Amino acid sequence: MGEAEDIRDRIRGYFERRYYGLGCGRMVSFGEYCIGTEMEAEEKKYSSELERAKALGLCYRDYRFSLDFIRIIVKCGRAGVKLKERHRVVFELTRDTVSAMGGMLHTLRLRKTGNRWYITSHRYRDEMGEGPPRRWPVLRPRLDWCHPMLHKDHPPVLRVDQYNRSAALEYAHRWALGRNPKYYDFENLGGDCTNFCSQVLHAGGCPMNNTKGTGWYYYSLNNRSPSWTGVEFFYRFVIGNRGTGPRGQEVSPSDIDLGDVIQLDFSHDDAFNHCLIVVANPEPGNINRILISCHTVDRDNYPLVFYNWRGIRYIHITGYGRQLRQIQL
Repeated sequence: MGEAEDIRDRIRGYFERRYYGLGCGRMVSFGEYCIGTEMEAEEKKYSSELERAKALGLCYRDYRFSLDFIRIIVKCGRAGVKLKERHRVVFELTRDTVSAMGGMLHTLRLRKTGNRWYITSHRYRDEMGEGPPRRWPVLRPRLDWCHPMLHKDHPPVLRVDQYNRSAALEYAHRWALGRNPKYYDFENLGGDCTNFCSQVLHAGGCPMNNTKGTGWYYYSLNNRSPSWTGVEFFYRFVIGNRGTGPRGQEVSPSDIDLGDVIQLDFSHDDAFNHCLIVVANPEPGNINRILISCHTVDRDNYPLVFYNWRGIRYIHITGYGRQLRQIQL
């Protein structure tokens, strides 16, 4: 067995150990696969995540995972590995639903001791433990900014149509774990979550608003509005829109509907930084039952409570504005 294959096997064993712990709900030791202070800290963090998973019903009833090794570099008894993780799991919380995740990027470092490789560092996007949870009350919409559609020089649209939620959900499930080639992938430019949410709303019938800069539109990487791909800009546009394009209002969890948008704040600066699409809400008002789809990290049919947010807001799409064509006399 070559060094690269040996490293792959060691990493697969380490991941299997992590999944097994979340499957049986019991703490496991990483000692067989890991050494060093960084991995001791990782084991403690995993222990905290396991306790949270047990409390929220996020342990696995069933799981399957795969690792896509992107790069393995071996030099002088040390190795650097980059890989992407995918899985399909059934949570205790959602016994009748398969949740899927794809594209989680991991960077690992290993060191050879004797004739064995041991993991010394493991870095990845950690959405389950981004910081201490602080769940804010629902915030009221802020309309104290200058929205182009509220300006007197912009006439009101003549018609408001109904958002096609079934078409939006079909699109969300179709592209949650992939990328529509019609759109640029912003995963490496701050994240693709809002781009994905905008695509879902557009698939649900919401027309673009072509007001330069402050509307809601996408034609290319260099010809798009900030609201199409930016979390806060999206919120401001949708909540304040009185013209063409999607319209929404901030609501309580009991008023959220399929195809609506949830935004999360993981940071410590009171800025929201993640967008999710609601794909299931069987018990309105019970956030433990809400399932979402999103990009970066890509997830489909995932429990909302998987995330450890500091702030949350629920955006109900009330419809969309559409300009009627002028009748030629």
